[in-house]
Amino acid sequence: MTQHFRDDGTAARGLNQKEAQPDAGRSVHAMFREAPTAIAVFRGPDWVIDFTNRLAQRLFRDRTVVGRRLFQCAPELAGSRLADLLERAYSSSQPAAACELLVLLDRGSGDGALAEGYFNVTLQPIPTAASGAESVVLFAVEVTDQVLARRRIEQLAEQLEHERHKLEQIIQQMPHAVYIAEAPSGQLVMGNAQGAEQLGRPFVASADIAEYNAGYHGFHQDGRPYAPHEWPLARAVSTGELVRAEPVEILRTDGTRAIIEYSAAPIRDASGQIVAGVVVGVDATERIRALREEQRRSEQLKGLAEASLAVNSAPSLERMLAEIVQRARSLIGAHQSVISMTDDQNWAQAISAASLSDKYAAYRAYDAKSDGSGIYTLVCETNRPLRMTQAELEAHPAWRGFSGEGARHPPMRGWLAAPLIGRDGRNLGLIQLSEKEEGEFTGDDESILVQLAQLASVAIENARLREEALAAEKRFRSMVEATTVVVWRTDPRGHVVEDSPSWRGFTGQSYEEWAGYGWLDAVHPDDRERASAAWRGAVASTSRYEVEYRLRRRDGSWAHTVARGVPLVADDGSIYEWVGCNVDVSDIRRAEEAFRVQHRLVRTIAENATLGLLMMDERQRCTFMNPAAEKITGFTFDEIKALDRPLHDIIHHARPDGSPYPMEECPIDRALPRKSQEQGEDVFIRKDGSFYHVAFTASPILDGDVPVGTVIELRDITEQKRADAERERLIAALERSNKELDQFAYVASHDLKAPLRGIANLTQWIEEDLAGTIGGDAREHMTLLRGRVRRMEALIDGILDYSRAGRVRHAVEPVDVGQILADVVELIAPPPEASVEVAPGLPVLRTERVPLQQVFMNLIGNALKHARRADARVRVGHHDAGLHHEFFVEDNGPGIAPEFHERVWGLFQTLEARDKVEGTGIGLSVVKKIVESRGGRIWIDSVRGQGATFRFTWQKRDPSDS
Repeated sequence: MTQHFRDDGTAARGLNQKEAQPDAGRSVHAMFREAPTAIAVFRGPDWVIDFTNRLAQRLFRDRTVVGRRLFQCAPELAGSRLADLLERAYSSSQPAAACELLVLLDRGSGDGALAEGYFNVTLQPIPTAASGAESVVLFAVEVTDQVLARRRIEQLAEQLEHERHKLEQIIQQMPHAVYIAEAPSGQLVMGNAQGAEQLGRPFVASADIAEYNAGYHGFHQDGRPYAPHEWPLARAVSTGELVRAEPVEILRTDGTRAIIEYSAAPIRDASGQIVAGVVVGVDATERIRALREEQRRSEQLKGLAEASLAVNSAPSLERMLAEIVQRARSLIGAHQSVISMTDDQNWAQAISAASLSDKYAAYRAYDAKSDGSGIYTLVCETNRPLRMTQAELEAHPAWRGFSGEGARHPPMRGWLAAPLIGRDGRNLGLIQLSEKEEGEFTGDDESILVQLAQLASVAIENARLREEALAAEKRFRSMVEATTVVVWRTDPRGHVVEDSPSWRGFTGQSYEEWAGYGWLDAVHPDDRERASAAWRGAVASTSRYEVEYRLRRRDGSWAHTVARGVPLVADDGSIYEWVGCNVDVSDIRRAEEAFRVQHRLVRTIAENATLGLLMMDERQRCTFMNPAAEKITGFTFDEIKALDRPLHDIIHHARPDGSPYPMEECPIDRALPRKSQEQGEDVFIRKDGSFYHVAFTASPILDGDVPVGTVIELRDITEQKRADAERERLIAALERSNKELDQFAYVASHDLKAPLRGIANLTQWIEEDLAGTIGGDAREHMTLLRGRVRRMEALIDGILDYSRAGRVRHAVEPVDVGQILADVVELIAPPPEASVEVAPGLPVLRTERVPLQQVFMNLIGNALKHARRADARVRVGHHDAGLHHEFFVEDNGPGIAPEFHERVWGLFQTLEARDKVEGTGIGLSVVKKIVESRGGRIWIDSVRGQGATFRFTWQKRDPSDS
């Protein structure tokens, strides 16, 4: 069933009212009216409009009216492709369709122009009950915007392809390498032939930034490899960085290296979004290498200038040599540098310095001396530089290897040497380099080293002058730093017209107060007129201004200042300003006054000293002489000064035997060059030609480290020498006398003991012959007689020991006091009921063993003998007494009353009768003499009834022990 609807919704002609279903019709009608597709029903063959929905009405600009013909409402469609499709669908009763059908429609622009429209059209014939179609339904979807957009896209794509082709052509024609990458991935999409030529390989596309290092190998200037994200193009596409001429060292596929300067930039769309990146690479290998070479040469020349300053400012020859080798190595770029100095080819006395890079740090302690047998002597003999590769060096006939030092000497690779030549053409040594950091040594390197060697030669010869200059500079700097400087400026008329912070800070005057001639208000009233006159006179005469006056400080105190000023003259000769300064010399003036006082004091002391005092300058001329020195030498100071000769040539030029005394052998004249004090005794010559003995001390006077003179102290020891000679004569005579006394004592002892032994033997024989008849009294008398004989023998031995005590010396050796006491106790063999206690920790001395043993044996023996009790106890100990050890021997005997403490040391003195206690009275005298002759002392601590303690000191080290 086919239905047709008018605009008002009433049924059209041909509608079967019986079959109509109003409700369903209304629903379908509403659905078609609001459908999202343009729908229209045309009844053929005249294409009467039976139905149009809202979209169809808008399509035809509301010109379609149900019941009217289509071409009446839209005449522009007549003969169109749409009309053909309508006819075909209607005539064939088959659907017809077209995509993107072009339809020219009147869109109501007002000018009658037809607008293009594109539609996807479907025509569906509506058959009637009889054969054939009565109506055709039009379904149309306008795709005009889509078609136009697609065509625009196709057009843009075509344009883009065209532009891409043009870009490729442009890139290929560019003289430098060009690469383009997409953003944000960094995918390389384009590269030209110049890039391939630069890198020595064809263009390698990379999918992203991470793959950059797979095809390309670049290095920073410090040698670090480029990470993928560090490449200039990667930074441009990822961060938008603009990179300008960044040098990258590229490793080519053939192993060579090129330096490419890359400039990279991001490519942005209209919104500013990064869509791609481009990088341009310029091969700067030759330019940069040439520039680096030029920079290297410039740095070498600059280094030479710096080396000149450094070498000429070195504080010593050793430091200068170290500076030279360090500079040589850094200037040329070598791993090894050494300098050797020689004096007339005396290589054994060579002074050397070396500088080795970290590569050879293990060899920095190598210090073998040159022996003059290597190839380096060729440089010194010819005074010409030599430059060789390692192969040339080893093939040279003068090559001697390392002269047996191969295991210790650092290895070499190539060699460059330049001689050190003095002003007179004499060779001073040479500088050697080995193993250049890059490549072989070049002619430029040789030229630089020769220049450095020339510089070093001059510097070495001028070392003393430089040291003197440095000393002078140090003195000047100290003087400047010790002063306060005030700087000022005036106009040509001498008026202050500009503020001076230093003047303001020093005086406290404001600018308004000191402007013009107001500065005179800060000058001391007593100096003001003189200062003003000097300044006005200098301004009037346009001459240099210098005057000293007192200037008021900010705190009100007065400072001694020296004012100096000079005019500044223009090209036309006119003065355009004055500049000057005030230097605070208060400390200098105080120091000068203190020096004058000190000088007067020193001169007074020197003139009144009993020692002779002389001073010499660096030329050995006498510059001072006190009265004592004049008296000793017989010369006055004026007489010696008038001679204008070295002091040695006046008072010390000959020996007593008449032979000359060269100055270079004189210890007094050696004090100055050696910078050391010299002492001794010598023989001088008086003005009258007589010789006299002196004791002297010569001390150098140093200004910093520079010797400027010598102070000499003299003492006439002629009489002392005579006294010494007389003393030696008397000592010799005394020694002869002592020897004779020893011989006499020995003979006397022998002669005296002989009859005593005869008496003793006789009494024993008598006693034996009368053994059966001799009575008790007679036997007792015989025993008493033999006891007197033994006492007489002991007395003779004691006298002999006493005569020798203190005179006889024994060898000095290490002496263990504890062991000595053990030996003494064993020799004495005390009774079983008696005891001798020796304290532990007794010292070991370097002394004479026998005298010390004799002292201990006598004291311990006396303690046991005089104890008067069977349970005698003796204790021996010591304590430290500084330079001495103090020993004591303590007993539990009856003690000694204080009034006898001195008596016991006398000869033949005993406190008890000899018949009660056997003794000679000499033992303690011998002990006292032994102790005192060894620099010690001995005394007693005791009271009667409380035992006695004998104490004595003994030197820790014998004075005769060297």
